[in-house]
Amino acid sequence: MNIYKTLYSCEHTEYDVVYTPDVVYAHRPTGDLTLQIVTPIGPDLPREEETFRNPVREKFARWGRPLAPLPKADVRFPLIVDCPGSGWAGADGHRHVPYMVDLARQGFCAASISYRGTFRDDVTFPAAVQDMREAIRYLRANAAAFRIDPDRVGVMGDSSGGNTAAFAAVVPDSDMRFNIGENLDQSAEVKCCCCVYGPVDMMNLVADRIAEGKHLRPEEAPFPEGVPFEALEIWQENYEKDPEAFMRQASPYDYLDKIDKPVPFLFVQGEEDAIIPMAQGLRLCDKLRQKGGRAEFMKIAGAGHGNGVWSRAMISDVIRFFKTYLG
Repeated sequence: MNIYKTLYSCEHTEYDVVYTPDVVYAHRPTGDLTLQIVTPIGPDLPREEETFRNPVREKFARWGRPLAPLPKADVRFPLIVDCPGSGWAGADGHRHVPYMVDLARQGFCAASISYRGTFRDDVTFPAAVQDMREAIRYLRANAAAFRIDPDRVGVMGDSSGGNTAAFAAVVPDSDMRFNIGENLDQSAEVKCCCCVYGPVDMMNLVADRIAEGKHLRPEEAPFPEGVPFEALEIWQENYEKDPEAFMRQASPYDYLDKIDKPVPFLFVQGEEDAIIPMAQGLRLCDKLRQKGGRAEFMKIAGAGHGNGVWSRAMISDVIRFFKTYLG
């Protein structure tokens, strides 16, 4: 009998991860903001005392052993902070926990954020960016507890969360508009960004939709006759005061003009996305390279806006990107 294939045990290649839910990272008048954190080994947090005896747990605690050998107590892992998309309406991080598990199994501390939303919390741009940057500072301030290497931090996000992650990646600590809350002694700057089908160039978004035959919502037309529907999601009706200024202010593409050299980017886009045109990410990648940065564009053939994008192959390439730039 012939051996068909030889594989390596996951014990030698992956971590058995620990999920720590609903960690409060910021306090806002509208409510606390939380993180969903998945780590290769459990964080060093105060343990809650059990109020009842669990004989099943006691039995398996004697027999069980971790999937992979536990690393040394002082080991530190690179951090990836994630922002789920929501149309700027605000989101919790639970939806992306499965992806965070995939990242943590490969040796990353992964955290997905909740953040304030336009119509839920009556806030406008840059509220989500402020929240994400505070989450980064919180995790750096608590790096020892979560076994994070504070010098190796990256960000990612999808859809509106991709816009937020891109901003978090290009904004320097010196721009105080994006710095609120606590742990202001910590840096919020990062080393790389994965933007997944995020709208990044608001001024050209409608024109790109028309050029690629995307669906237009009522009153959308090439600027200045109309503005993308994202304007209302980001600004409520405030954008009507000066549409061009507001659109440029909410565009990572335009913000690049304010910085010298950007961090590396990976842009992921579904070829059949009905909302976000391919030109958005391609144009951003071109500008990143013109600014002296590194940029990769990954096209997912046959994928839409979310559906079909998060394949095993895509996640593997995202992991490859973060391993390249976070070590």
